Amino acid sequence: MSTTGLNPELDLIGPRGAAAEGGLAAVDGLLRAPESVLDRIDAGDDLELRVRAYAATLCATTAVMGATLGSFRGGWQILFAAVKLPLVALLTAALVTPAFVAARRVLQGEADPRREAARVLACMALAGLLVSATAPVLLLAMALGAGYHATTLLTVACCGLAGLGAAALGRRVLQRGPASGRRTLGALVLIVGALAGTQLSWTLRPYLVRPRSDAVPFVRAVEGSFIEAVGLSFDSARGRYHRPRAPLPEQRP
Repeated sequence: MSTTGLNPELDLIGPRGAAAEGGLAAVDGLLRAPESVLDRIDAGDDLELRVRAYAATLCATTAVMGATLGSFRGGWQILFAAVKLPLVALLTAALVTPAFVAARRVLQGEADPRREAARVLACMALAGLLVSATAPVLLLAMALGAGYHATTLLTVACCGLAGLGAAALGRRVLQRGPASGRRTLGALVLIVGALAGTQLSWTLRPYLVRPRSDAVPFVRAVEGSFIEAVGLSFDSARGRYHRPRAPLPEQRP
């Protein structure tokens, strides 16, 4: 009897590797055996396949989340959001990866761009898998009549939970490297990722589209900030409206 039928992790770390089993095995390992995935990346096994698999997973999962958000308004917004959210994710990865490589070389004296790219994309692909898993929660909230601001806050919470999962995997990545500068490196990567991700998502908004909007724009004019928008949504969800931003409910034409 084969022992690999008894232990799922052995299928991920056995001699066949990701190249034989395909990119799905590399993605499956993020959920079932993250330590084995990091072992493979550390060893330099199948890096090109892994990078492609993680990038494809990131695009697919964020497209699912984008389409879910777009369904709040429906119509073309489903397609628009499904296109824009993967762009945000890929551009964020494109900014975080060189920052991670540069910071690691300065703080720890070593960095392999191919391995670091695989590590960054592995963390982001895991975040994509987790955030797409919350799509049914958002759909249920919409079906139950959740308003625009409540749905916005729920979306932020779902993305935050997915980010925690990615941060946990990122912590394992840092623990495998030199101890010197580990905390500083982790803080820098989190800051760069948070700033890049929030700014890009804000720039390419909207995803939900306000109910009072007559048209469905692909992007809006740059105004305010992401943090300010979350604060306004929190106030509006509690019934505290800011008239310079939007008309009060009783004044709706």
